Amino acid sequence: MQAYVRNMRFNKCRHSVTVQFCAEGQRWQRDFEVDSDATIRALKESMLNPRGGEEDIDAFELRLRGRRVPDFEKICQDCTLDFEYLGVSEGTRKARLDRQDEPRWDMLQLPQQEPPERIRPRSVPATRKSDSSSVRSEPSEESFFRATPAPRPAGAARKGPAAAVKRWEVVGGSDKGGILVREGQSTTSKQLTDRLSTGAFIEELDLRGERLQFKRLSGTGPETGWVSLSVSGKELVRPKQMSPQEMLTLDSALSLQEELMEGFGKPEFQRSLAQLVRAHPTKTGSEFLKKRTELFLSVQSVVLPRYGFEGSPKGVVQMMAAYAPHGHCPEVGWNNDQLNKLLQM
Repeated sequence: MQAYVRNMRFNKCRHSVTVQFCAEGQRWQRDFEVDSDATIRALKESMLNPRGGEEDIDAFELRLRGRRVPDFEKICQDCTLDFEYLGVSEGTRKARLDRQDEPRWDMLQLPQQEPPERIRPRSVPATRKSDSSSVRSEPSEESFFRATPAPRPAGAARKGPAAAVKRWEVVGGSDKGGILVREGQSTTSKQLTDRLSTGAFIEELDLRGERLQFKRLSGTGPETGWVSLSVSGKELVRPKQMSPQEMLTLDSALSLQEELMEGFGKPEFQRSLAQLVRAHPTKTGSEFLKKRTELFLSVQSVVLPRYGFEGSPKGVVQMMAAYAPHGHCPEVGWNNDQLNKLLQM
């Protein structure tokens, strides 16, 4: 995404932006002209001229390759974006996230504009020629790209996979408007006024025998309290298996990227990738794609299972889909760009 819109300064010029719309099965597009330092928000404002307040501007987003482009990003060249209507509530929430992310994004740009000397790729030694043929020298480790993970945002400092979180579904009490909730672990403790609705999902805070302390995630009823797992042999709550996608919190998503960077950045991997690209300079063809997938999986098959995904092409697809909720996070975007550079994508 940063190849098209980037929070950097460029020489003054005009750029053409094509915005594609899709509604009720019909597609159309409109072209806009903006200054090179115009932000996405400025473009959105111009799209609504002469009418449109803050809520109208926030109510839609512009996307590039399926990902939201934050309002603060600046347009540096001609590009095509997709229009997506969010509504006032969701749009306001995402606009607020953009404002919170902008200072961190400014910090992320610094190493890209002025990379430290230690991570600047150095030139590959010149090939040595013999009288009869040219012999290509192996690339040195110093020539390999060295990824720099994004600094962690506040609240996402924990490393490694997310701790196992157990969730339950309320299956009992359909004939009574939900199940009974008590204030404490004891079945003689104070009974709360409201019942926990049937179909609600709850997160386990503590489990003592047949008594479960919970935090309500959905449905209606008390935010927290204690319930019984069953009464007279009748099940009241049932464990809900969490998918890897649900387990991929922001801090674990960043950790997964960091572990992949470490694996892809190892000299033996980079050397194998360089040899593969040298043998297939156009990076096309079934043989190249097959060998590249196998090479990538040599790292992915080790890292992905730690986060609940299969160490297979299917697991890679599932992992990529699981990152969708974190698409607005600039740190995730930065790390993704670093991974693409490591993989020569």
